[in-house]
Amino acid sequence: MISLSLALCISAFGSLCLGMPRHFEQALKRKPHLWASRALRWLGWLLLGLAIMPAVDALGPSVGLALWASALTIAAMGQALLLTYRPRLIVPVSLLAPLLVLPLLGA
Repeated sequence: MISLSLALCISAFGSLCLGMPRHFEQALKRKPHLWASRALRWLGWLLLGLAIMPAVDALGPSVGLALWASALTIAAMGQALLLTYRPRLIVPVSLLAPLLVLPLLGA
């Protein structure tokens, strides 16, 4: 569950990053539509909210929220490094992060 929270945070920050026209153009080499920017920002905030649930479910509200804050920090730093050094990897990492965690949830 902790890894799911981190994966959702990574995807959320990827969406929020791509919701900014400058970063969208940096990652995808084209300008975004207005509706795409808005949709990506909404998706990012939704995923950040959803990332709270697995952390709180696994460890309770006090420790779960602290863990979620830690996951936010790790995900934000990871996306910032990707944006700085490898902006073209933001989309694949954001899409694959939750998919890579799914096998761990079944164990």
